[in-house]
Amino acid sequence: MAEARAQAAEERDKEGKRNNIVIFRVAESLGTTAADRNAEDKTFCLQLFNMCLQCGISDEDLVKVFRLGQMQEGGNPRPLMVQLASYSTKNLIMESLYKLKHAQVKFKGIVINHDMTQNERDEYKKLAVEAKSKADQDTSGEYMYRIRGRPGQLKVVRIKLRN
Repeated sequence: MAEARAQAAEERDKEGKRNNIVIFRVAESLGTTAADRNAEDKTFCLQLFNMCLQCGISDEDLVKVFRLGQMQEGGNPRPLMVQLASYSTKNLIMESLYKLKHAQVKFKGIVINHDMTQNERDEYKKLAVEAKSKADQDTSGEYMYRIRGRPGQLKVVRIKLRN
């Protein structure tokens, strides 16, 4: 009974996070008020999605944009949570991520990921350890190991390096 409740709660959590993405390594705004900082973050997201990823996303497609965690002086920038209006908008963004490789300096180093539940994050961490150990065991240096797939369907894949 308790296991069924936990499973149902997990499914509700997944459904709530379905249209969300998390953007890492976005510089914190220097605005004085929270509203100013939030407006700058929203503007940055629209620039990223439209100028860099060329997705054609409007202000109406963004339900909510906010930072995760507490603001700290001199610390790493907090992740940016973006709640999107539809799953198709999220898919469009996720399919355009390869364009980040050749992005402007402003967008270099940014990482965009799915919003995952705690169980999915735990699974991701285990797979990251597995990918690292496979990379350490592969002495040829011809391959790299990455985690690919949607949350809940993640797997470690071997990718041949280009020479």
